[in-house]
Amino acid sequence: MHGFVSYRRFGRARSLRSDRTERTLVRYVATERQSARSLRSDRARRTLSARAGWALDRYVATEFDSSSVTT
Repeated sequence: MHGFVSYRRFGRARSLRSDRTERTLVRYVATERQSARSLRSDRARRTLSARAGWALDRYVATEFDSSSVTT
């Protein structure tokens, strides 16, 4: 990816902090791929690739149900 790319996704997505907790993800912004991967980005990759068919290394979620921005 080049720079910041914005994607819209409506539906259910698992929380980055817990595989058991589900949150509604309204909008997220994908950033460029990075070689270093954290546990958090690996969880995001598995969740998003299962839903979208491709992987993201990092994303910033906005507009959670009455929640603040999550990175």
